[in-house]
Amino acid sequence: MLDESKFDLHLKLWALRIPRELCKVATRLLNGYLLDKARIKPITEDPTCEKNRFMILSESVQNSDLSDIPDQKLDELRGLCKIEVVPYSLTLGYTYWGADHVLKQILPPGVEAPSSFETIVKYSTTL
Repeated sequence: MLDESKFDLHLKLWALRIPRELCKVATRLLNGYLLDKARIKPITEDPTCEKNRFMILSESVQNSDLSDIPDQKLDELRGLCKIEVVPYSLTLGYTYWGADHVLKQILPPGVEAPSSFETIVKYSTTL
């Protein structure tokens, strides 16, 4: 039986809580600094208030003072609204990963995971 919990990847990220109507503008301002993972939206609901959204920042933004983002972008954002930085936890579970990732994790070291469908054909010498 496959233990799916072994595939969990826990990310400790930062998010900005901003008014929902400013998400489009903020997305343009923060281009390159928002979470960029396949099938994961960088903008999500704020569980505490439906008027706000969380903008999940990229893993490259390590500090809650947002010192990893250029001051010019932050100043523009602060000109639009008050921004609040909040910790954000995200778990990428078994269902997030593709077959290639799962295979690489479960195969013994040194065994290559097939990268595409491989067909084995057996030829019979007696017809």
